[in-house]
Amino acid sequence: MLANSIEQPLYHYTGVNSLLGIARTKSLWASNVFYLNDSSEIVHACKVLEEVLLPRFAFGKPTSPEYEFQRQFREWVGTCKTTPYNVFVFSLSEQPSLLSQWRSYTPHGKGVSVGFSEGTIKSLSELSDLRIAKCLYKAADQESVLRTLLDELLTTFQRERSNIDTTQAHPTQCYHPFLEERFRGDVLQVLSIIKHPAFEEEREWRLISPYYARYTVPAIKFREGASMLVPYIELPLGEVKPYFSSVILGPSQHEHLSMSALSMFLSNQGLCNVTSNSVIPYREW
Repeated sequence: MLANSIEQPLYHYTGVNSLLGIARTKSLWASNVFYLNDSSEIVHACKVLEEVLLPRFAFGKPTSPEYEFQRQFREWVGTCKTTPYNVFVFSLSEQPSLLSQWRSYTPHGKGVSVGFSEGTIKSLSELSDLRIAKCLYKAADQESVLRTLLDELLTTFQRERSNIDTTQAHPTQCYHPFLEERFRGDVLQVLSIIKHPAFEEEREWRLISPYYARYTVPAIKFREGASMLVPYIELPLGEVKPYFSSVILGPSQHEHLSMSALSMFLSNQGLCNVTSNSVIPYREW
C-alpha cells in the first residue's frame, strides 16, 4: 500500500541552523506526525476512514463477527484523534522552490531547500527501516487506499479469528488487544499519508517510521518547537558524501553574502556540489 517507487529528486525545506545540525550529527530529524504544522494531521484521515466504514455498517449483518470486528475497529482507531502515538515522518516535496513552502517551513531570510536524489532516499529508507509514500489529497485516492486497508484487516481477522483471545477485554472491546498488537503500526502509517486537500500544492512525500509502542525507548528524543516540545528520531545519513543533490537558498535579505557563505559551507563540509538561488522576489524585512 505504501510501496511507492521514487523516480525523481525530492526536496526538504528547512533553515540554515538545521543545515548546520545535519552536518554536525550526520543525520536528519523525523518528527512525530501528530506535532507537524498541519493541525488536522491524522484527525482528517480518521474522519475519511469513518466515512469509508459507513456503507459496511449500512449493508452489513449486525450479528456477524465481521460486523462486530469493524465496529470495534472504528472505536479503536478513533483514539488516534486524541492520542499522539509515536510514528515519525520526514517530509519531502516534489517542488524544489515553492513560495508557500518558503513561507510555512523555513525561517524568514534563512531558508534552504535541500534536494535528495532517488538513490539517497532509497538508501535512507532502508538504513532506518522507513517506508516511503506519496501523500494523498483527492477524496477518491484516499478512500481507495483506506478500503484496501480495511479489506486487509478483515481478511486477517477472518483467517485468525478462531485463535484470537477475546478474554483480555470487555466483550464490547474484545478485539481491541488483537488490533493493538497486530495493526496499530500499519494503520498509523496509512493514516499518515492522508492529507487535507488544502495542502495539495505541496505535493508531499513522506519517509515514515515504524510504530514505537513505548515512548521510553532511547531512539525517541525531544527538541524545542514553536510552542511545545516535539518528539523526534534521528535518521543517520551514513558516511558517503555528498548527502544532497542540490541546495537552494530561499528569499534572503542579504542575497549575495548568504549565497557565498552557503556555498562555502556546503563545499567545506562536502555536503553538496550544486547550489542555487530561489530567485523568488519575496521579502519580509
